[in-house]
Amino acid sequence: MLSQWILALALVLVGLYLLKARKSASQQAIRRLFIIVALIAGFVAVLFPNYTTLVASYLGIGRGADLLLYAFVVFALFYVVHQYRRQLWQEKVTTDLARALTLAQAEIEDLKDSRKG
Repeated sequence: MLSQWILALALVLVGLYLLKARKSASQQAIRRLFIIVALIAGFVAVLFPNYTTLVASYLGIGRGADLLLYAFVVFALFYVVHQYRRQLWQEKVTTDLARALTLAQAEIEDLKDSRKG
């Protein structure tokens, strides 16, 4: 079925996103574009619910509601992976700042001790 291949590809893309290490301006632009497309698709799904059923049947999925569920699962997984990567980045920044602060405090103490002696 076409839908299974699309879902498998979406999951592979989420996995590749997890492995990609750096943030860039192009990634942020793609993310914003993706959000805009998702919002437009959401409006279309709300205003014209029969279109979701048409797209679902084209993809080999029984109902439009099932298509929305599958899309939600993929997007939720993408969001979880994105937040996980962001948390790891924030932990690294915090660790680097704590190390820099500790080294700066040690240097200050060394300077104070050398002035006393």
